[in-house]
Amino acid sequence: MAKPDVTVPRQQPVPDGPEGDEGDVTVMGCLKGGSTKTTTTNYLAFVRAQRRKRKTGKGKNLPVKVLDADTVSQTTHSWYKEARDEGLTYPLDVERYPFEDLGDYLAELRADGYDVFVDVGGGNVALFHKALRQADRLVVPLSPSGFDTKRIEPTFQEAATVFEENVRGGFETHLLLSRKMSDKQAREAREKVAPLRFRGEPLPILDTEVEQLIEYTRVLGKVPTNLDEYTEVWDEIMRREAAKRAALKVAAG
Repeated sequence: MAKPDVTVPRQQPVPDGPEGDEGDVTVMGCLKGGSTKTTTTNYLAFVRAQRRKRKTGKGKNLPVKVLDADTVSQTTHSWYKEARDEGLTYPLDVERYPFEDLGDYLAELRADGYDVFVDVGGGNVALFHKALRQADRLVVPLSPSGFDTKRIEPTFQEAATVFEENVRGGFETHLLLSRKMSDKQAREAREKVAPLRFRGEPLPILDTEVEQLIEYTRVLGKVPTNLDEYTEVWDEIMRREAAKRAALKVAAG
């Protein structure tokens, strides 16, 4: 089992998330294929669609938007298409690459009030940069095997190159252990990434971990009913970001 969230206790109420006129942009990225980006993108978007409680602003009646910006596999869009072909009511609005310009499109969606989840493929650094310039947060899923761990440092190095160009003055970062096989495997992965830094600070690895569940491997083309682990992931992200905003507010007087 994942250890409790010691940074912001889980018994605290979960923030509703973004409100007001502007939308919210979550980028899922890792400069390697097969790191569970697609699964993480879709599951967190499903959670956000379920949790979405916008009471004000342009976005209150809009669906959660998912952009499949993977220029190679486009599995996210295939997931959506298969579900629609089966006649399922799909809770997300999914679009796939190519976009005329990903950065401009994200700016438009944000201005219109959409909450957006972007699945960026591992091989397209240019799209990764464009997405991050508009992002509120970067979530990097890590399947805790040796090779995947080696791709984490280049991913955060690339993210750091555009941090100062972000339209909101920077973005939050979260590292998620996904598809873990055992506590020992997860512990070893945490030890491997512990020395790594993002802009001089330790990588912000989430306490919540996603187990290797068969259910997740069988959900392609379906609307999942079990969002438990990914709900915990999203709630921890929201708590951490709320705690950081509160701390910055106190520091600013």
